[in-house]
Amino acid sequence: MTRRTCFPGFREGLWLWYELGVDGHALRQAAFDRSLPVPHAGDLLYRAGEVVTDGGASVAAARDDLRSTLERFGPDALPFYETVYGVLTDGPVEVPPGAGDVTGAEFERVWETARRHRRFMRHLTGPLPEGSLVTGTVTVAPWGPGRTGLVVDIDRPGRAFVDMGQLPRRGEDWPPVGTVTEFEVVQIRFDVRPERPDLEIRLRPTAVPPPGGPWPRRGPR
Repeated sequence: MTRRTCFPGFREGLWLWYELGVDGHALRQAAFDRSLPVPHAGDLLYRAGEVVTDGGASVAAARDDLRSTLERFGPDALPFYETVYGVLTDGPVEVPPGAGDVTGAEFERVWETARRHRRFMRHLTGPLPEGSLVTGTVTVAPWGPGRTGLVVDIDRPGRAFVDMGQLPRRGEDWPPVGTVTEFEVVQIRFDVRPERPDLEIRLRPTAVPPPGGPWPRRGPR
């Protein structure tokens, strides 16, 4: 039987929400920390008796997500998942005496809020924190130069993408396929729907040459 429960964490301002399987392991886990900003305007707040969940979400992780992530991208993607959605509790969850159970509808509301928070959060830790620099090779302009953007190989799981807004206005000034240059990590996007998981690393070039000039080549970091 599935159990849904919530209780305060190990320090003030931390609230933990769990959906537990029959073995006591977490199927889904959300956590909210009063010290974190709320990144999505108008979000949360949930009250149930004395339970008050506020602050930004620090965790919104699920067992099914981990399974689909590993199947789709392999183990190298796990640090990216944990950066975006947090670390799922390992082993049976110790539910303290007196912890309150919540309804399925209550849990779903909190769960969707936690998911939304983690997608909107700035991710400043993990394998590729926002603002970090990488060297990449332009592999394809799927829609042609000047339209939509470029795909870049940075030797990481998922897809690295440069949006057209980060590139020169004229398509002929975009870096051609095969160009090796330096990029800054703008955002990590991780769609965790089991039927179509998708990991995208958004980039922007650190330097843009003048029109007609060669793109600067950067060595590996």
